[in-house]
Amino acid sequence: MRLKRRFEQANNRPDAIYALLERDSDLFWAHSMWSEDKAPTRWGIEARIIAGETDEEIAERVGVSPAVISAYANVFFDIRDKVDHTDYMVNVVMADAVIRGLQERHYDLLWKLLGYHGGSHVLNAVINKFTATKRPDTPDEVSGFFQDFAINTMKYKAALATLTVQINTHTQLALIDSFVKYVEIERTTESASKAHGTIVENIGAMLAALPFKVATKLDSEAIKMLPFDDGAAELRNDELMTYATGGAIKNKAEIQALHFPEPINASPK
Repeated sequence: MRLKRRFEQANNRPDAIYALLERDSDLFWAHSMWSEDKAPTRWGIEARIIAGETDEEIAERVGVSPAVISAYANVFFDIRDKVDHTDYMVNVVMADAVIRGLQERHYDLLWKLLGYHGGSHVLNAVINKFTATKRPDTPDEVSGFFQDFAINTMKYKAALATLTVQINTHTQLALIDSFVKYVEIERTTESASKAHGTIVENIGAMLAALPFKVATKLDSEAIKMLPFDDGAAELRNDELMTYATGGAIKNKAEIQALHFPEPINASPK
């Protein structure tokens, strides 16, 4: 209140504003950031306070002194001792998100909500809109960089979509359908690791059921097929693939013993 009265008394006179700045510069700059209701800097400071960052960490991000952040937190956003009171945080600090819902453009509420539940690293990704992707060291790595960036961006947008989608007559059936599909996937896999194991097991069972196997080059020497090339019988496709890759076939001896009958010389008439 004292600062507000001094601002009113200054009446936008440069000399009075300068004197106010000299008297308490930390509080002056904290008030300057707080008074900008639509400023991303203010939203970021408040979201980072909610996320549990220290004054020093926030100051490093914003580019001001820790004393300015301390003044802001103590005078304009004094909630650090209430962070563990979830109902207060949701229904008071982030009340607008509960009342009217969220949209991606509601950066103030979105940053606070994700910072509160996800912490500092999640908040960094949301504010910067850029997850940690390895910087290419060579031109050949540029393609991989864009691929990783695209995947991470799609994950981010999918998360925002689930958080901001409205429930109404146009979306409720689609939401139910998506939920049913998710439950089916969860029931069959339970976790990503089990899903991976299930896939590997299924591929192994499929390969074991095939009438051929994977072999090395030594197993598939062409000379092994010579006895059948000159024989009277040909191998079936499955027998050919099995034997060519080092496997055993049934009735091998009988097949090799088959031969054409000797030609009969016809007597001239």
